Amino acid sequence: MQIVELLYRNESQCNYRHVLERAQQILKDELECPQLEAPDKILMFLHKAHVIKYKEGEIPAQTVVMEADRAPTIQDHEKEIQQSWRCPEASELVQQAKVVKMVTEMMARSLAPAIRLELFHGVLQAMIEVTQPTALVFKHTQQVITPAQYLEACSREPLARPGSINIRFFNISNSPGDMIMDTLGLDAIGLHDLQCHYRELDPNDVSYLLYNTAHYIFEKGPVIESGQTVEGIKPNTKWKCQFEESMLEPKRELLDINPGPPFAAGGRK
Repeated sequence: MQIVELLYRNESQCNYRHVLERAQQILKDELECPQLEAPDKILMFLHKAHVIKYKEGEIPAQTVVMEADRAPTIQDHEKEIQQSWRCPEASELVQQAKVVKMVTEMMARSLAPAIRLELFHGVLQAMIEVTQPTALVFKHTQQVITPAQYLEACSREPLARPGSINIRFFNISNSPGDMIMDTLGLDAIGLHDLQCHYRELDPNDVSYLLYNTAHYIFEKGPVIESGQTVEGIKPNTKWKCQFEESMLEPKRELLDINPGPPFAAGGRK
């Protein structure tokens, strides 16, 4: 599930009518907002062109805006701050915030990943433009992004915008020289994330490989199966793929990419 917290330094009135109008312009679709005239702490934007059918009836996919009951804390956002490679001022932005509004999705799991991203980012972009937060916390990809970074990339597809995918990096404390990198973002929209457990490779090269492979899976779908390979860092090399449980939290099934000897870490071959 996609979840983004919008952080604000001060309490301010939010013109949700303007948010609705802007979201409709971005998505080129009609949206409905039942609580628009009397907004409370929860506001639902209904995507009327994307109706989900259940045994009990039909209901449109929704993007929901909620207001948090308390200010954010550093302790609440330790993971996001740690992995915010694009935003070195992440800690400072969180400390300055006094108000949090959360944007999330509902009733969207059965939609195609590309549609889920489009609908969610349509409302998210509108919220950022209209309400002007000071920081964005992408909970499902564990990173803090500035509004300027996000808005500067809005001419690109949602997956290519800052926040949609994060490449996390960790050193293995009890295995000197061993490193692990994974992606966050694909699992949240119904695809598989990736990981690579390695040594003696440049993390920038591994990050580039994971990022490109993530985009390939998003564009082509879950076409890579266990036992198949992807092109490695060096030309004419093949790295084997295998579905397995993630080594890092959050626990999920993902596609492990094995660089093979001498670069595979953790006893892999």
